[in-house]
Amino acid sequence: MTKTAGGRTYGGLTAQDRASQRRESLVEAGFELFGALGYPNVSVKRICDFAGLTQRYFYESFDDRAALLGAVYTYCVDNARDATLTAAARVLDDADIGDGPIPGDLVPELASVTLRGFIDYLSADARRARIIMIEVVGVSPELEKLRLQAIHAWADLILSLATRDTEPTSDQRLASIGLVGALTQMLVDWQTAVAEPTEDGYDTDLFEIDAIHRVVTDMFIATYERSLAPE
Repeated sequence: MTKTAGGRTYGGLTAQDRASQRRESLVEAGFELFGALGYPNVSVKRICDFAGLTQRYFYESFDDRAALLGAVYTYCVDNARDATLTAAARVLDDADIGDGPIPGDLVPELASVTLRGFIDYLSADARRARIIMIEVVGVSPELEKLRLQAIHAWADLILSLATRDTEPTSDQRLASIGLVGALTQMLVDWQTAVAEPTEDGYDTDLFEIDAIHRVVTDMFIATYERSLAPE
């Protein structure tokens, strides 16, 4: 055991390192439990039992369950964004596109591959979609603000790909927000169909992932040609 600037070191880990590990374990537990059982059905005790930690350590990292849900939501959104950007980069790199405008004939491929990267990330594990699309909605004003910020960040990502180095107009910003909303609602319906249909006669076949990808890609291309393409 040696002294470090961050406090005592045990097994090569400082107190700050151990606190970070405990926080990560709680986020992993929150992902597993919120994603499988739903936020209202998971107590702090259940989270701590799953993570193998006492409640004292929960409150060391989070004020309450909603704060943990916010951290889990941010984790999922950040990873979804990484998957989306990776997919977009493949297309741009293959086409040897630098920072300039995207050729119009590349837009269909870019839209299709980029959206597939995002949709595949969510559909590969329904817990991700449940947390991002369902569980975080309406929990608290703070989480609603976080969710709205994420929606606008997705819209900004669309604009960064569509308008590149030009300043987007107000109409272009609204169009990008509308695209995010359309994709979100289709994925909410898909996740609901997978988990628990809310209506009698719910057409689960309608909200099929490949169909959602196909339709939303057409929407993105049409919106780009009508509203987002640089003049």
